[in-house]
Amino acid sequence: MMRIVKSREFLVLALLVTMILAVSTVNKAVLYPITLINIVNSSLFLMLLTVGQMFVILTRGIDVSVGAIAGLSAVIFGFALNAGAPLPLAMLAALATGAVAGMVNGLGVVLIGVPPIIMTLSTLGIYRGLMRVLTGGSWIEQVPPSIKSLAVTRVYSVPVMVWVVLAVVIVTAVLMARIRAARWFYAVGDNRDGAFLLGINAAATEFAAYAFSGLFAGMAAVVFVAQIGFVPMQTGSGQELKAIAAVVLGGVSLMGGTGRIWSAVVGALFLTAVDSMMIFLKVPGSWNNAVAGAVLLSVVIADYLIRRSLRNRQAVARAAEMRGADGPTMRMTEARS
Repeated sequence: MMRIVKSREFLVLALLVTMILAVSTVNKAVLYPITLINIVNSSLFLMLLTVGQMFVILTRGIDVSVGAIAGLSAVIFGFALNAGAPLPLAMLAALATGAVAGMVNGLGVVLIGVPPIIMTLSTLGIYRGLMRVLTGGSWIEQVPPSIKSLAVTRVYSVPVMVWVVLAVVIVTAVLMARIRAARWFYAVGDNRDGAFLLGINAAATEFAAYAFSGLFAGMAAVVFVAQIGFVPMQTGSGQELKAIAAVVLGGVSLMGGTGRIWSAVVGALFLTAVDSMMIFLKVPGSWNNAVAGAVLLSVVIADYLIRRSLRNRQAVARAAEMRGADGPTMRMTEARS
C-alpha cells in the first residue's frame, strides 16, 4: 500500500482529483458523469500515443515522430475507407502503416546507429511530407459513416471507443507483467551493456520498442478519425511533445528502465483534463500549453523534492542504525582492553 502511495501515478491522480474538485467550486458541471466520461474519451488519442512512447523511453530512447506517424496512418486509413475497403481491413492498413513507420525508426537507430532524436526528428519531416504529397495538401473530408457510427455508439453510457482502448491498455499491461521478454525493455534501458551480458538481444528489443510506438500511433489514428469524422492535415501535429510530457508526468524516467503502462495512462488523462478544466474556467485556449507546461514542471519538481526528502530520511535512519550497531561493539572492545 505504501508503495502505491509513494508512486508518481498516485501523486498525479491525487492532483487530478484535487483539480477537478477545485474547478467544481466554480462550475459544478465538471462533476457530471457525462463530463468525466467525455474527458476520458478526449484523452484516448493522446493515451495511445503515450503508451507507445513509453516503450521507447523505457529503452532510453525517444520518438518525436509519433504525431507524424499517427497523421500518416490516418491518411492511409481515410484512403482505404474511401476506396471501399471493409472497416476491419482499413483499420489493419492504418495499424500496418504505423508499425512500418516505427520499424523505419528502429532500423535507423539500431542498424545504422543514428541517435534517436535525430532519426525520429528526420522521419517526422518525412512522414509529414508524405501526408502532403498523398493528399495534395487537402483534407480528407468524406469518410464513410461506418467509422463515425463506431465513435458515437455507447455501451452503458460510455463510448465504445473508451471500452476498446481500455481493453487494449489492460491486455498490454497484463502482457508486460506476465511475459518475460517484456522485462527486456527495462533491462536495456537500465543497463544496456549489462543486459547484453545477460544474453538479452538489446538491438532487437530497441527495434521492437520503436515498432510498438508506431503501432500504437496507428491505433491512435483510427480513434482520431472515428471521433472527428475526417482527416485534417494537422492530424497529430504537436502531439509528440504532449506524449513525451505525459510519459514523464506519469513517472516514466527519461533515463530509461523505470515506469509502467499506467504511468503513461495517468499522464495522458491529466494533461487532457488540464485542457478541459481551462474550458470550464472559461480561460482562452491560447493559455492551454502554458498552463499544461507549468503544471508539468510543478508536478515533476514536487515529486523530486518528495523523493529527495524520503531518501534523506532513509539515509539518516540507516546512519542511526549503524551507530547503534557500532555502540555495543565499541563497548566490548573497550572492556577487553
